[in-house]
Amino acid sequence: MAAATAGAGAAQPLGKPAGSVRAYLALGILAAFLATHAAAAGWLLREGNAEAAIGLLGTLAIEAGTVTGFYFGSRGARGGEGGAAGTA
Repeated sequence: MAAATAGAGAAQPLGKPAGSVRAYLALGILAAFLATHAAAAGWLLREGNAEAAIGLLGTLAIEAGTVTGFYFGSRGARGGEGGAAGTA
């Protein structure tokens, strides 16, 4: 097992541990959605359209759940790498 992880270390993207790049992408996507939706919700609130702003923030929550589910789901699907499948 140690030999397998040592050999895989040379091919890791950006020289980071396994899963780091996926985590950076997930956090980047989430941050972009947060910034965009927060700005749009602020604009809608200034315009007096609170109902649309609340709907937009609800959409942000759904998108955050989707990104988080993709990140943890893809880790668990591979199994044995610290995801949910590897802990049972």
